[in-house]
Amino acid sequence: MIRPPKHENGFSLIELLVAMAIGLILLLGVSQVFLSSRQTFATNDSMTKLQENGRFALDFIASTARQAGYLSPGSPNDRPFPIQPINCAKGSACSSNGASPTGDRVSFSAEPALMIDGNLRDCAGTVVPADKVIINSYFIIPEAADNPQPSLGCSSYNEKDGVAITLNQRLIDGIESLQVLYGIASNQSPLSVGSFISADRVELQNKWADVVAVRIAVLANSIDPVTPVPPQRGYYLLDAAPIIPAADDRRAKQIFTTTIQLKNVY
Repeated sequence: MIRPPKHENGFSLIELLVAMAIGLILLLGVSQVFLSSRQTFATNDSMTKLQENGRFALDFIASTARQAGYLSPGSPNDRPFPIQPINCAKGSACSSNGASPTGDRVSFSAEPALMIDGNLRDCAGTVVPADKVIINSYFIIPEAADNPQPSLGCSSYNEKDGVAITLNQRLIDGIESLQVLYGIASNQSPLSVGSFISADRVELQNKWADVVAVRIAVLANSIDPVTPVPPQRGYYLLDAAPIIPAADDRRAKQIFTTTIQLKNVY
């Protein structure tokens, strides 16, 4: 007896459509989780860059400030003035009271300390000869065609004649502004700060010899845009006018501040 062939039943069109709809819903959910995780990672990475940029910028300046006025034992040089005044007669090697948003320039004089590799180096890492007093000057380098980010920059000069050793070296990207206040010794104690004032006021009062500390603030950004877009607000660095980002600036920003007591003041 010949049996008729068996027919396998497949999915109906409605069942296929339902399955595809469920699959698309699951795929959409997975895609949302992936995009959310990617966005969170990108935001966290940008905020990490912001924190690193701000702290490294302060570390660069603070390490130089702590060394300001240093002479090596037995040095033939005269003791340098720790901070170069506004009118130091050395051009760009002088400190200055800048305008917002880029801000101030601060310049420290010292003999470089011996590095772990046995060399003496300036703020940019350039090797300098022994028994040479140099000026390390810090300032903001604006964004340019070859670098779309403002940066903390430095230049170094020979203290005697102001001749440049290193010029406009970018150190840390994403630093938008630098502001500096100078701590003037109080009447009660020559090593205690009575007040912090700007460079132009120090110059006006002829108080450069009484500077015993510096207070430094930098405004750092995340370099990359972040989501959600940060609220637009003013950033107040020490006594400077508020810095208000452009409406289309989607980068996170943060102010970093430190105060350094000058060690080599007499």
